[in-house]
Amino acid sequence: MKGVRELSDCVDQLNDKTREHVHSHIGVTTFDAGHSHMHLGVTGTPIPAKIYFEKQHYHEIAGKTTFNDGHFHFLKADTGLSIPLQNGYHTHYFSFRTSFNEGHDHKITGFVEATRS
Repeated sequence: MKGVRELSDCVDQLNDKTREHVHSHIGVTTFDAGHSHMHLGVTGTPIPAKIYFEKQHYHEIAGKTTFNDGHFHFLKADTGLSIPLQNGYHTHYFSFRTSFNEGHDHKITGFVEATRS
């Protein structure tokens, strides 16, 4: 039984490692006030969504856009829940507005890079 327990512990550790993952994101904001900005970065680690969805999670996106037209905008939002893809991969959809700077903001929508679940 000792070998079975050790194997079970290894599987649990592997599952813990695969649960801790991040996604990259890159894209362009909407064109507002005569310009747009790029956003690029990496999400935070998974945040469990245990209230209604068993084994579901989402991620936080935080950072700032590129410096365009004399300013940048801050980003802080949560992705949607995981969307299963083929071969054990998943992604997340996001849609939010940047901070309000220089009299305007921008909308950002897209999907984070797919990664293994």
